[in-house]
Amino acid sequence: MSEAIQYPYSLKFSLGTLVLLLLLMLLIVHNISFYNTALVYLVYGFSGLVFISLSVVIILKRLVPALRGDIALQLDEEGISDFVKEVSINWKDINEINLIRGRSASMMRVDMKWESDYGSQIAIYLRWIKGKDQEIYETTVAYFEQYSTESAE
Repeated sequence: MSEAIQYPYSLKFSLGTLVLLLLLMLLIVHNISFYNTALVYLVYGFSGLVFISLSVVIILKRLVPALRGDIALQLDEEGISDFVKEVSINWKDINEINLIRGRSASMMRVDMKWESDYGSQIAIYLRWIKGKDQEIYETTVAYFEQYSTESAE
C-alpha cells in the first residue's frame, strides 16, 4: 500500500442536493401562490434568496469539483487529506478512526491523540465522497494500521 488512494467528489450527491433544494423551493412557491399579501412576497423573497445562495455554494463547492473529477479524499503514507474541509491529518496524530452511520450517508470520526487546530475529533463526511462508505472506512483503517505502526518504529 505504498501508493496514494484518491476518492473523487460525488456527483450523485451534489446533483441530489440541488434537486432537493429545487423541490423545496417549488413547494414554497406552490403553497404561497394562492395568497396575494405583502407577507407572502416577503416570504417568497427570503426563500428565493436562501435558495439562490445555497445553490451557488453547492454548485461552486461541490458540483463543479465533482464535474472536474477533483479529489475529495486522499490516503497516503503521510496521512489523510480531506479536500472537502481542507484538512490534513498525519497518521501519527490519530488515536482512533470510527465509522458513524447516518440515514443517507456516513461519517468517519477521527479521534486525535491531542487537541489540534481542528479539535480533538475531526469529522469526515462521506456523503460528498464518491464510493461506498464501508469500503472507504476499511481502506482508511488499513492505511492507519499500516502507517501508524511504521511511524512508531
